Amino acid sequence: MLWQDFREHLELAVATHPGERPADMEEVRESVKKGQALVLQIYDGMDLLAVAVVEQVEMRDGRCLYVRYLGGERMDEWLDELHARLEEVARVYSCRWIGLTGRMGWKKALAKLGWNPVAIQLRAEVV
Repeated sequence: MLWQDFREHLELAVATHPGERPADMEEVRESVKKGQALVLQIYDGMDLLAVAVVEQVEMRDGRCLYVRYLGGERMDEWLDELHARLEEVARVYSCRWIGLTGRMGWKKALAKLGWNPVAIQLRAEVV
């Protein structure tokens, strides 16, 4: 699979990520190219349904497989499979946790798979 195939699924996730600073697709591509991040893909036959960009992060309480960006369509068809793949990769990298920062809808979507909120990110616009 080529980078341009992933781009369609990742652009919205990168553009709307609530993280500390905005990234662009070239920055994401470079982190993958340098081996700092890994791309996971979920397919339905030949159709690419979802793409996740993950990386290892050392946390205070152990190593975490951090889902930096996640994009796709028909989430109800691939979320369980993605979760299983994330667990596999986390085990390979000796991670204790899988984590992500995302929009509020992820809380409900991931709760059935054992994900729990551990923090809240707040912000106020300065007017």
